[in-house]
Amino acid sequence: MGVDVSQDQRAEIVGRWYDRIVDGYPAETSRFLREQRDPFANPVGAGLREEVAPIVDGVCSGVDIVELEPALDRIIRVRALQDMTPSEAVGFVLDLKDVFESVVVGASDDDRQDFGRRIDSLLLAAFNVYSRCRQQVYDIRVKEIRNRSLKVMERLNTWREERAGGPRSEA
Repeated sequence: MGVDVSQDQRAEIVGRWYDRIVDGYPAETSRFLREQRDPFANPVGAGLREEVAPIVDGVCSGVDIVELEPALDRIIRVRALQDMTPSEAVGFVLDLKDVFESVVVGASDDDRQDFGRRIDSLLLAAFNVYSRCRQQVYDIRVKEIRNRSLKVMERLNTWREERAGGPRSEA
């Protein structure tokens, strides 16, 4: 079930939600995200600009929330690497509820409830995405620590062999 919003309302929801997300960053970062339009110089801002609208469209049109996970991933992946708590990393999803309420003033109670339930589901999906991203970060860190440890062990063994007068051969 979808929620009826006009194209003007949709555009306003997208714009306001983007602004709320960007406002959640420190002032200097927020300014950079808004002003730097080059996607290579500002991949985070480009990702936000490209993914906010499809998420809004998906929530309003009633698509399965799982289909929105790739768009969420592009936004949350960066936030999972930043110094944010899990609630800060995914909390931007809840801002969409407030934006909807302020833009779609004449929505029926059923539409409001449906939209609210969809945002709740989107929030849960966002947390799943965040958890997967954090797990990937931990896996990468563990692999890096393991690789460093192996290199240290190899150097230690080489040092021991050189100190002992060369490699020992067992007969």
